[in-house]
Amino acid sequence: MAVLKIFRHVQRFGLRSTIRKVFSELPTYLAGIRYWQVRRCRCCERLSIFVSNGPAAEFRSCLLCSGNERYELLAQEIKTRYGGRLQQMRVLELDPHSPLATVLSRSRAHVRTYFEATEERGKQRVGSLCQDITALTFPDESFDLIVSSDVLEHVPALDRAFSESRRVLKPGKAHLFTVPPRPKTRKRAAFVAGELIHFAPPERHHDPLSPEGILAFWDVGPDLADVVDPGGLRLSVVRGPCGPDNRVVWMAERP
Repeated sequence: MAVLKIFRHVQRFGLRSTIRKVFSELPTYLAGIRYWQVRRCRCCERLSIFVSNGPAAEFRSCLLCSGNERYELLAQEIKTRYGGRLQQMRVLELDPHSPLATVLSRSRAHVRTYFEATEERGKQRVGSLCQDITALTFPDESFDLIVSSDVLEHVPALDRAFSESRRVLKPGKAHLFTVPPRPKTRKRAAFVAGELIHFAPPERHHDPLSPEGILAFWDVGPDLADVVDPGGLRLSVVRGPCGPDNRVVWMAERP
């Protein structure tokens, strides 16, 4: 567990629960010490130890900020694409605890959000706002950039997410995002007449806000634009594939 994750776990669940969790996970991390790395993190930009409990790049994370391969790819793309222009940009990030804070804090405004179905949209919690990517509360054309990492695969109405991204983006601006790479795009689950229907075996991904994990509604592959209506956005891969997982950064650009 990275330092920031431990701190957030203490805030949310208390010291005793955190100590139990650290000691339960520590043996697996020590067993995977051969996969650890010492290098400069592309997210927090500090010399750090990247700890891991196995060979998968997704689970090798910076001890200081929790940044892993996909967040580092986003950080590289943001710095390369926008550079000093970031200081004039308003950025919406669909992540309340993202390791991209060091990079995105250079923007004119960095708005962070989280999603909780039972909470009122716009409610503020520890510096972030409750938002639904399919029904954002922000005005039209209010952002220069949207950033999300492994969020969109969990959105049942993916076409509405793209439509809302287009609505709140200024012309010529973009939504940069990552999703777990898959060979092709398919719908894994959907709500039909209020009932959850599965078209593939249920798949849940780790989520710090949901102990039981969060359901994946989509597999996303290179054919995304052929399967899902991008809502008037131009979809393209702008970085990658990188690493053993063939991670990429997508861009959904408003014309």
